[in-house]
Amino acid sequence: MELGRRRKGEVEIPARPCRQIATQIAKRSWQRKWNEDSTYELIPVVGTKIVWPRTRDIGISYGRILLHDTMLNKDSHRTGTSDTAICDCGEEEETVTHMLLHCTKHAQARLKLTDVLEDICTSLKKKRSVNDKVMMLLAPSLVDKISRSDNLILKNALFQFISDIDKKL
Repeated sequence: MELGRRRKGEVEIPARPCRQIATQIAKRSWQRKWNEDSTYELIPVVGTKIVWPRTRDIGISYGRILLHDTMLNKDSHRTGTSDTAICDCGEEEETVTHMLLHCTKHAQARLKLTDVLEDICTSLKKKRSVNDKVMMLLAPSLVDKISRSDNLILKNALFQFISDIDKKL
């Protein structure tokens, strides 16, 4: 068929609306799949903008945390690559929450992270649970009244912590 010629009953649709429709269909499909995934609890809406570190290794570690697919003992034990879920500190299971807020091995690196977290919690004038604090670090857009600038401050502190502990996640 020659360019510009149409068969009877055919309609020519401009490229821009076609792309928009295709994008909407893809986003809806992706969102349906996303709703079934464990990452949904951190990032419930497909297309949400996330602050990423500039350093590739830190970005990989952060992505693995968001995907619940770290090299921490709890995840490694679940996948069969570790004999135990217990942290090397011996206190409890090595989870993201344990690593970020409790592990005695990372106490020094955690000082700045804790200071930033407490400053922001204080400014919000609301007591926060441990789970709330982890959510603030990983997905602050889901926590009430976290400003864009506080989100950047939290993320920078988190990324610095990940860098300071020098652990493959």
